[in-house]
Amino acid sequence: MHALSRPLPALTDHKALRLAALALLYCAQGLPIGLFQVAIPAYMASLGMTVAEVGGFIAFVFLPWSFKLVAGPIMDRFTFAPMGNRRPWVLFAQSGLLLSFALLALLHPEPASQYWSLAGLGFLSNVFSALQDVAVDGLAVDILKPDERAQGNAFMYGGQMTGISLSGALSSWALANQGLTLAASLMAMGVLLILMVPLFLREHPGERLLPWSAGTERPHNLPAGSKNWQTILIGLFRVIVLPMSFLLILIEACNRITSGVLIGLAPIVTVQDLGWTQLAYANWIAITGVTAAVLGVLCSPWIDRIGALRVLKWIVMFRIVMFGLTAALEPYWGIHQLFEAFLMINAVATQLVTVTLIALFMRLCAQRVAASQFAVYMALANMTYSLGSGLMVPLSHWTHPAGIMLFCAILIALMWLLIHWVNFERHELDLSRLD
Repeated sequence: MHALSRPLPALTDHKALRLAALALLYCAQGLPIGLFQVAIPAYMASLGMTVAEVGGFIAFVFLPWSFKLVAGPIMDRFTFAPMGNRRPWVLFAQSGLLLSFALLALLHPEPASQYWSLAGLGFLSNVFSALQDVAVDGLAVDILKPDERAQGNAFMYGGQMTGISLSGALSSWALANQGLTLAASLMAMGVLLILMVPLFLREHPGERLLPWSAGTERPHNLPAGSKNWQTILIGLFRVIVLPMSFLLILIEACNRITSGVLIGLAPIVTVQDLGWTQLAYANWIAITGVTAAVLGVLCSPWIDRIGALRVLKWIVMFRIVMFGLTAALEPYWGIHQLFEAFLMINAVATQLVTVTLIALFMRLCAQRVAASQFAVYMALANMTYSLGSGLMVPLSHWTHPAGIMLFCAILIALMWLLIHWVNFERHELDLSRLD
């Protein structure tokens, strides 16, 4: 009662607090990604499992991230306004994520002999992680000011990269020494600690911490929950099909397919072809992830000043050269430092691309359906990420690793060409016509 009588500042009232809270919440959803995208695939590679098995596992486990376009309108339609528009959904999603890790620790299926049981539990974890992502994205759209978007996204995706990195390294160590039970238990402890953030921080002053707590329902909470399905879905469709909206979706698709392909290719090349240990691979991914997260945060004010679209063009051009050069140097991949350098540089470049693209997507959002619109963008992005991981199956049959790198370079080149058609002045004019 004493803590409730002297509440912490609300997220809307304190910039540092909202940036820190968004970073921690994104860190939580990075934990299952690190486990199922880094640690377990590396473990599978060390067991001699095929490219198709590893790539297929990643593609299936991360399918729930493709369904976020359904979750956005549901969250806009159903809210418990006294506790805030997004916070109840964040609490629900994090509780489900905690439960899924507990089940994983209790059942601990083996990757080789219980492949689909493990994939099913990974799917469940990512259902709740994706739900949290939608809720936190909606929260960010609601509480971040226009001049905070690039910085806010840098903190959010920096938090996610930190979660992925720590999760990948800790889970790989646990898998190598004690097995899946310890790995899942460590992830559950991490989620439990981060759960304290939405449990004790309000979105706006005066809101209830819990359904039975004291508080006042404020006018700013009413619109999201008062919309009907027809209003939400028609408004959403009209803004999604605008030319600039559709163009940015294609640009992000090229980016995410490339990342999906690479995350399936990297453990096979490093562990099976180059002889890295499972733990060495996971630790290097952790180092690259933390480095990318820190540099993303440090560069975010610079991105805001120069302009996200201009920065994006230069980074994408750099990535075309990097992937082409790495493919040409395939005979020298055995030099440990060469492939390490590629993974490090790509992690930093990808982080900067993500920060800039998400800021651009926020700029596209129409206020009346912002949360649903942003959720659709991110759902489509994650759908193409899963598609990229799934593409590893046919690509591994059609070409060698260097050929796959060239395929990625072509996708990034297409991305660079499409960027030159982006015109936000036209988009704002289109939005005003809709209004």
